[in-house]
Formats: sequence, C-alpha cells, structure tokens
Amino acid sequence: MHRPLEKIYYEVKTPKLDYNDVGGLFDVKRKVDELIVFPIQKREEMRDAGLERPKGVIMWGPLGVGMTMLAEAAAKKAGVSYVYISGQEVLGKKEALKEAIDAAISEMPALLYISDCDWLAPRPNCSYEWAPGNFRGKPPTFSDMDFMNFFISEIDRVQQHEEVFLAGGCYRIDVVDQSLIKEKKRFNRKIFFHPPEFEDRLDMLKIYLKKVKNLDKNVDLNLLAEKTRGYVGWDIESLYKKATLFSIMDGKNTVDMECFLKALDDIQPWLTEDMISGYYNIFQKDCPHHYTF
Repeated sequence: MHRPLEKIYYEVKTPKLDYNDVGGLFDVKRKVDELIVFPIQKREEMRDAGLERPKGVIMWGPLGVGMTMLAEAAAKKAGVSYVYISGQEVLGKKEALKEAIDAAISEMPALLYISDCDWLAPRPNCSYEWAPGNFRGKPPTFSDMDFMNFFISEIDRVQQHEEVFLAGGCYRIDVVDQSLIKEKKRFNRKIFFHPPEFEDRLDMLKIYLKKVKNLDKNVDLNLLAEKTRGYVGWDIESLYKKATLFSIMDGKNTVDMECFLKALDDIQPWLTEDMISGYYNIFQKDCPHHYTF
C-alpha cells in the first residue's frame, strides 16, 4: 500500500500530474511514452516479442522545462507509484540514498526518478562553460569519488528489481560520468529535453495565462511566444505574474498586452543564445542509438 513520506531528499507519492500539466515538448512526450511509459505498461508483451526494455532512461536538458513534472506524469500514465529522489538533497548522504532506494523497492511497481545525476556522478575534467564566462546552470557542488561509487552501486541494486523502472535527470549529458551512461545495465537510453521552441512556449503561455482572471482579449499569445525565445517554464510563470502586477500598479481593470510588453523588458531569459546552440550541439554529437528503443 502506498504511503506518503515527508522527506526533504525523497518523496513517494501516487502521481497526480499528467501530460497536459507540462507545456509544450510534444516530441519529448512521445519519447517518454516510447522509452518509459510503454515499457512499463507492456512489459509482458515486449518480453513475449523478444524485446528488452531499457534498463534506465536519463533525461537531460535545460533547467525549468518540466523534467520532474513529466517524470511524474509518466508514472501516472503508466499506472505505477512515483518515487522522486532529489540528487541535490541526497548528495553525500549514503543512508538517505539507501533509504530512498529501499522505499522505491517497497513501492513496486514504481517509477523511480533521480534528479541531478550530474551532481551525483560528475565526469572528471569536463568543461561547464557555454561561452567565455558563461557557466550558467553549473552545479555549485559535486559528489566525491566515494559517494559516486556508492550511488552507482545503489543504481545496480535497483536493477535487481524488474518492477522498479529507473529514470534520471541532468542538465547536461556531457558532464555525467561515463560509468553511469555507457554501462548497458544502468542508464542505457536518453531523452533530450530541448530548449523550448515557439510551439512549446505558446503552449506554456496558454497554461499559465489561464491563471490570469482578468486577461484582456487583446493579448497576442503568438507574439508573446515569438518574443520569449530563451524562456523556460519559470520565466513564463514570472512573465504572467509581473504583467499582472503591472496591471494593478497602473490601475487597470485587465492585464493587457502593454502589461506583458513591460514585463518582457524586466524578465531576462534563462537560456542565452550560446546555451540554446550549445544544447543542440551536445545532442547532435551524441550517439543517436541511445535515443531510440
């Protein structure tokens, strides 16, 4: 029986989010279905057909695009419990990590999602620089070798239980230690969460602007989607909140396009142009076979 656990470093829950709660990323959602949801739902059918499901799937891409939310949504769609381990919070805490893994095993069938794998298994001597002086998104601290080896041993322990499906997340795949992503018994499949494109940002805007009770009819979502290149989910959330604030400050009855244009001047995108191109360059240089069933 599922039980909610209130721990800072992990959470066990009945998943409530679904794909509609995550704006855009329609192609990514199809990959999540292919590599995570269907291998859980159709495990027996795949086995009978001679197909081996992924041992583990690591999702990577910019911060703020809904990776953790989509992992939960995948668990809901697959019809299993969701166990989330915060890599940041569990870093250096062996007993906490072991307890969280034990919880995932006790919750079988379950989807186990471990965030911040780049914190837990950093690749030595790699560069985190997008362009000269731009280290945006670089983890402030990393695992030492002792804890990394313990983390990998716990990943191997998870793999002894077929009803715990393993997924992970990181902000760049090229800074994760190869022992975690090259070894076929660990994370042998990948999903790239690309920087939000026009259609992704448009869908994010539609979700967030539903929260604006007095939205003016003249607000042009397509124009806002064009002007928000480099924005991730939290930027768009800040945009609608700042526009609403400007509406109140200006004594308006509605949140109109002028409010949004003023807010755009205040909110700088998380993703710089060199980060956007950098993400696609990393993806294009990676082995394409890791991104398909």
